[in-house]
Amino acid sequence: MNSNRRFQKKKNPSNKNGFFFFFRRCKVLLLILISAAVLILSISTLMLSWVAVQKDHTTTQWGGVNHGDMPHLQARRHTQQESRLGKVAETKNQGGGPIRKLNSEPLIKHNVIPIAKSNSGPSNSEIYQPPQKGRRLLTYRRFGGRLNNQLFQFITSLQHAKVLKRTFVVPDEVEDVTWTGMFDKFGIWNLTSLNSAYDIDWTSGLSAEFTTTVPRECRLSPTEAKLLLNGGPTLWEQWDAKCPDVIDIDGTKGLLFCGKQQHQFCGNYEAQMEAYTIYDHIQLSSELLQYLPSKRAEFKDMGYNKLAIHSRRAGGAGYDWEICVRGNSKTCNGHLDRNDQYKFCDSRTMKGNCALWSDLAYQIKNISVLKSKQKDYRFVLASDGTHDWNIDYEGQFIVANNTDWLLALERRVDEDVDPTALLDTMAVSAAARNKLNGQKDLTSIRGRLDSVIATILDLFSLVDSEYLLGAYYSTLSLNACLFRGMDRIYDSNMCWMLMHPDSKYAILPPFQESVHVNQNPKQDDPLPPALMSDVEHAFIRSNDGNFIAIDRYLIRFKGNEMAAKKKEIIGVVGDGLVPITILKNDNGEESVRADFTCSYGNQLNSPATVILMKGHQSYNDHYYSNGEKYNTPFSTNGDRFRTLIILCEKLVKDPSLSKHPPLILKSQNGIFLLSIGSAFQTPVGRVTYVNSSGDQNKKMKDVVHCLSPMYGLKDPRWIIEYLEYHRAIGVSHVHVYNVNMHSPEVQASLQAFRDEEFITRHDWSDKASRGYTTRVTYEHAKWAAQTDCALRSRGIYDYALFSDIDEIAAGGKSDSNTEYPDGHLAPALDMCEEAKQKRGKIACSFNSNTVSSIYTKLNEEEELAMQDKLILERYDGIEAKPHCPANCKCLGNNCTVMTRKFHSGRQKYMMNVRDLTIYPRPMWTHAISRDYDEMDEIMEVLPDEVMHIRHYQGHWYKNSKEAPLPESLMRTVRSGISSSRFSTDQFSKRLIYSKAKDTAKSNRVEWIEIVEMIAQ
Repeated sequence: MNSNRRFQKKKNPSNKNGFFFFFRRCKVLLLILISAAVLILSISTLMLSWVAVQKDHTTTQWGGVNHGDMPHLQARRHTQQESRLGKVAETKNQGGGPIRKLNSEPLIKHNVIPIAKSNSGPSNSEIYQPPQKGRRLLTYRRFGGRLNNQLFQFITSLQHAKVLKRTFVVPDEVEDVTWTGMFDKFGIWNLTSLNSAYDIDWTSGLSAEFTTTVPRECRLSPTEAKLLLNGGPTLWEQWDAKCPDVIDIDGTKGLLFCGKQQHQFCGNYEAQMEAYTIYDHIQLSSELLQYLPSKRAEFKDMGYNKLAIHSRRAGGAGYDWEICVRGNSKTCNGHLDRNDQYKFCDSRTMKGNCALWSDLAYQIKNISVLKSKQKDYRFVLASDGTHDWNIDYEGQFIVANNTDWLLALERRVDEDVDPTALLDTMAVSAAARNKLNGQKDLTSIRGRLDSVIATILDLFSLVDSEYLLGAYYSTLSLNACLFRGMDRIYDSNMCWMLMHPDSKYAILPPFQESVHVNQNPKQDDPLPPALMSDVEHAFIRSNDGNFIAIDRYLIRFKGNEMAAKKKEIIGVVGDGLVPITILKNDNGEESVRADFTCSYGNQLNSPATVILMKGHQSYNDHYYSNGEKYNTPFSTNGDRFRTLIILCEKLVKDPSLSKHPPLILKSQNGIFLLSIGSAFQTPVGRVTYVNSSGDQNKKMKDVVHCLSPMYGLKDPRWIIEYLEYHRAIGVSHVHVYNVNMHSPEVQASLQAFRDEEFITRHDWSDKASRGYTTRVTYEHAKWAAQTDCALRSRGIYDYALFSDIDEIAAGGKSDSNTEYPDGHLAPALDMCEEAKQKRGKIACSFNSNTVSSIYTKLNEEEELAMQDKLILERYDGIEAKPHCPANCKCLGNNCTVMTRKFHSGRQKYMMNVRDLTIYPRPMWTHAISRDYDEMDEIMEVLPDEVMHIRHYQGHWYKNSKEAPLPESLMRTVRSGISSSRFSTDQFSKRLIYSKAKDTAKSNRVEWIEIVEMIAQ
């Protein structure tokens, strides 16, 4: 109205211009109307687009395809699962507690690339109409791998047969490792539905001749097999013409995954859905189904069915943590769009999935499953048996028990089967027939039944749960997802990731239900301390609390009676009091009798042998009397030696078991009891045969460095220099025992060396060790750690070097005729090896020389001069002669006569660990043991000019001498710091070192408080 008034107030300049004035007014109105129409059209278009998006469900708050009402989900929702395992309850527990919720910002959007579906024109099954010519069979050859690999291979092959419209011939199960029980009559599977839905021949494959009659040109190579389903009808017709009778899609090269994505079926949407459908038809027998934990009356309505966990162990028993982490990362990254990888494939999720017990809450990705406290979780556990979940979750989980099923089967066989007809009544496959041939009961096949049924019950326990916390890189978890079906993929941390037949990349879970999803593409969530290690130890206490077992081991030993054959002895390293009797013979010689036994599975009450640390006093003094003032049952200062090795020499590890029963140590009266369910620790080494000149043809002695437990370092420079220095002098690998948390910079430095496979990190924190390792009891932790390291290195390395973080090993000046630089360990190793060969010495010790001026505070000019130097270069002086009583023991004449042997000279040592005839024993600080009479016989003392320790502790010395480390070694250290396998800033040694140097106030070791030196 105001505008009109303004218009009306304006005067026409003349009648002559009236028409033009009218035209201008109409023009303006017209423009306004046109603009309004465009705006209305735009709004309508946007609303129609939004409706279409909602209708088609092509986007979500994550930026991916919505999973809510896809046709393939609708068709299967709560149908096949109910028929297989009973209806799944729809209610979910609500949890609280400290969780990482997603913020309100949407994540980066991306477009899901669809795979061709059956509704985009005629399907392949409609197009492909093969000629009815020949026998039209399809088979495969088993490549090995246990039950879950066999299931996946079976289903993949049946998928191919169905798509290619051929009869599926199931190959015989010949070996134990390929046995599934599908052929035989033990009442494991219910395959009625499967046989009704598919054309399967269970007979022809039992003939050995069948496999041999397959023409060579009809045996597909791995490459041909992966291309087969993706090739479509045109390729299939070519194979029909070439092989009308039988096609063997092989399988001897591994599982038939297609594309770059791990755990992905071959073919288009229709073909992949066929594989998923096969899982719907494979069911357990009613006899076996009742033994699932959820079906057992004693566990009903107790909440265990809400969560199921598949636990895998890394960092022990010869299984590298990196194998699991790399497998997880490969699987996760392969199934996600690049823009989503950082959200779900972050290092904490990938590594924590390999040790679920240490980071359980973070690994759960659905908010409804979380609990406010760890003790509130209840779950069904499917574990590989190498981690003892009772340590942290005792009483909170249940496991499937296959023993009752085995006992019921044996009773049924005893009652219903004629013993003379056992073979023909029960066995069909070659594997079962070989086991039962000539047998009248199931004893010979019991071990195989035990292993297979345990795995099957574990598998279907994962299926029969409301939420599955599975392992990304595992065919057991993969099969569990596939058995659970497409309608339940989001009731899991990882099923949705692996199952996306209608898109190239996984369809992300609902935004509002997800937690613990990383939101920073440049930085992962911090790792908890337990995930910053590579080896997790058992640290199990006896029931009286007076003894702690570090781990159970398979100790390599080659006794005189087995000169040509290696033997593994089951043993335990521990610390504390166990029931023993110390005996003396008529000559006063002591021996130890173990008053407890070892049991493992069906091997019960086997005798134990206890090996104590020897000393200069009696066993009774060292084990019982000494160190009474210390309020701990463990080894202490004051020569209390309670670090020991227990050998269960009569026990034999059963290699056929997929899960190993606990090792039980028990006294006859039951007062002492210890059960170790963790992995058997075995020697694992990464050895690189490289000398300083870079010549890899000449093999040098391999040295593993057993670095004593170290406490919270802050400045990363010293540990970087320390490790690079020891690599430069010839150390092949370092075992690092971390007692408490280091700074993030030190942790990043250790990760960089781990990426280079130069170190193995052990978690010896107070929490991980359950109160065993403390500053007060540092020495006992050192002895146990050194013993652990020595056992892990047996037969892998030549020598094990034992020293502390404030000590570096220094070689002498090299001969001009050798290719090794000054300071290298090679001359010392040669001398030590010569002493072994000529004098039977199994170890060499060497003196410790104190580095001078550790406490000296530098002035500004001196600090400036140190700016471009390494910390190792700052301290270039050592004591000119030993300072008694710190580094020697006076024997008379004002200390002109002295000894520096063993603890008197703070000596350290290196021991031969290659020779398996050397009996395992606990390792002391300054020598193998405190019994110096024995040490004189078995240890060689090396002169200082060949090898010594530079000890970065002590006082000022007026009698110091210049002794800089060789410049050639310092150049090598600098070169090592500049190199890094990882290019990321986070794990670049050069960048970590440079940043620490820029922020440091002084160029020095951090464990000394420097002071002004008094001039006089």
